[in-house]
Amino acid sequence: MSIENPNVLERIKRIEKKLENLENRISYIESIIDREHHRPPLRPQPGPSPPGPGPRPEPFRF
Repeated sequence: MSIENPNVLERIKRIEKKLENLENRISYIESIIDREHHRPPLRPQPGPSPPGPGPRPEPFRF
């Protein structure tokens, strides 16, 4: 098969288009990873716990 063959040129164009699509998908995935990497964590960071309601009152008795 020589490069002058129209079928070969058509295959090359299709492969180039697929390569471009793959490169675009990789860039998109990399941008998501970068965004997630720089996002603050969803869970609160460990630290001092907030004060609780205090001691429980004695139950009412008859």
